Amino acid sequence: MFFWQGTNKKRKYHMVKWEALARPKEWGGLGFLDVRVMNICQLAKWLERLETEEDSLCVGMLRKKYLGNRSIFQINRMSGSQFWRGLVSIRHWFQRGRTVRVRSGAQTSFWHDTWIGNCPLKIVFDQLYNFCRDTRVTVEQVLGDGHVHVEFRRLLNQQEFSEWEWMVERLALVSLCDGRDEMCWAFEKSGIYSTRSLYKALTFGGVEIGFLKDIWKARIPLKIQIFLWMVYHDRIQAAVQLKKRNWAGPEECKLCGELETVDHILSQCPVALFLWVFLKQTFGWAEIPKTFGELLENILLNSALWTLWKTRNDLSLQQPSSCQHRWW
Repeated sequence: MFFWQGTNKKRKYHMVKWEALARPKEWGGLGFLDVRVMNICQLAKWLERLETEEDSLCVGMLRKKYLGNRSIFQINRMSGSQFWRGLVSIRHWFQRGRTVRVRSGAQTSFWHDTWIGNCPLKIVFDQLYNFCRDTRVTVEQVLGDGHVHVEFRRLLNQQEFSEWEWMVERLALVSLCDGRDEMCWAFEKSGIYSTRSLYKALTFGGVEIGFLKDIWKARIPLKIQIFLWMVYHDRIQAAVQLKKRNWAGPEECKLCGELETVDHILSQCPVALFLWVFLKQTFGWAEIPKTFGELLENILLNSALWTLWKTRNDLSLQQPSSCQHRWW
């Protein structure tokens, strides 16, 4: 592969981190499928089945063998078949989108599950959680008789007692009933789990980058789109980048002798400045772009960026004398 090569037995050069390649395009990646993450999402479907299905023979056998009346999120046992160990190992990923609609409270962790509000109580009331004697209690154990039963390892100070009163006030709104607790999926409006929503959550790259989306929508050759994407990630092979890979060649620009960086090649070199002044006069710009980001905002100038890069590469393969004769 051009971007990412090598195996467990043979190490080769990686131009871009795999995480960046597998990230969706709107978050700065190339949208490659991350098979490991997708495998987690497919296995998580079984966690959803264990939480929601009642009539399935396979689900019933797994519950009877490993869970009894508990939820898979309540057990500490890691032994069992390879398939079961795989399910237990991905629980923390599934918890990101899992919420619980409480009925009896027997299958819901009081501190660790999201069952009241938008996040677990151990986060909202972190001081109380730190001094709680048993952090594995269920909602039924705490609220089963209509009162709040939580034991602490020491007496609470004034600030912690105020937090306790706030928690008790919130819990007063909760009423338990008969029946198994129900799981809901926070990443879908329907509340039903989907592999797509979990995959998107696990590969989330932050705020969407508008001009990167414009690159893939632009009607320009794919090689130029990829070039612009690599420039954004500072991964085209300018001299400074090559030096990081223990390259023995010079760090100077082939055109002017200054330190060769991506910004220098595309916007600061005298040759690049000459091109941008020419385009400024042609297109009537208010000022000359000073950085790659400013240039990229005008998607019509991608061909000019590509020309600068190709010119630099062509001159890198020629003798110094011919380079000087061509430009000066």
